[in-house]
Amino acid sequence: MKILLLGYGNVGKAFRSLIHEKKSKIRELKDIEIAGVVTSKGIMLGDKQDFTVDYKGDIFLAYEKLNPDAVIDTLPANYKDGSPSLQLYMKVLKDDRIVITANKAPLALAFKDIVGKGRVGFQATVMSGTPSINLFRVLPGSEVKRIRGILNGTTNYILTKMYNGLSFTEALKDAQTLGYAESDPTNDISGFDAGAKLTILANLMLNLDITIRDVKIEGIQNLDSAKRDNKKIKLIAYADEKTVQVRPVPLLPEDPLFSVDGVENGLEISTDIQTIVIRGPGAGPKNAAYGLLSDLILMTRGWY
Repeated sequence: MKILLLGYGNVGKAFRSLIHEKKSKIRELKDIEIAGVVTSKGIMLGDKQDFTVDYKGDIFLAYEKLNPDAVIDTLPANYKDGSPSLQLYMKVLKDDRIVITANKAPLALAFKDIVGKGRVGFQATVMSGTPSINLFRVLPGSEVKRIRGILNGTTNYILTKMYNGLSFTEALKDAQTLGYAESDPTNDISGFDAGAKLTILANLMLNLDITIRDVKIEGIQNLDSAKRDNKKIKLIAYADEKTVQVRPVPLLPEDPLFSVDGVENGLEISTDIQTIVIRGPGAGPKNAAYGLLSDLILMTRGWY
């Protein structure tokens, strides 16, 4: 299987490293080959640790030139229109090839158009390598009634620090110093990033037909405290068949999401059979790369 890797930032490099680390141990990876990498600088042919430009061109020329079996997308999210990834996905899926992505924007904007067209892996878009999307794939026959989750590690870290006594400004600065928050943290603290992830989950698990624009979103930027009586305020992404929203919610200690602190994520899935709660890292290059790798392995096994 020939792979075209879109983007070669921290996640792209971590994905390449995982392929090389696991190739001799996992039989499904034995015949996997990174045929090339494309970034905003141009196209690199072959699999090299250090990126070099062999051709000037964009992702469309790279796809045409390399003719890959699968496209792995680690490009930055463009929530305006999903380009250029969204347009390439349509071409790849029309050609009956595979798309595996860590890029949330195309799915948050056009989930049904993408997922209904062919084989698409997107575990890395929600909770990175912690199996949120792929957990649902092993729950056949169950009917999801409700989703609740802490889906953004940056805001959860800030709220944890605020619960422990820091102001919002102090907690944000701390998160930026540690690399948990970007220099422009707007997408995180506004709740938009959590909203994009919730859009993907709601479309998949509740079979809704929504975009990020349909989600009611309230962030944490106006909070002056993360405590309310004996409750802990968390940024909760919630969806059922009628409501899809992200907002700060005070949780009681007995709530399964109460103790999900720091940059950790948590997800509660309530079905007609049972309620399942998972927690784990929701960010980081290696975790995101593992989300991509897990999709690749499952696809080679014929799971989807």
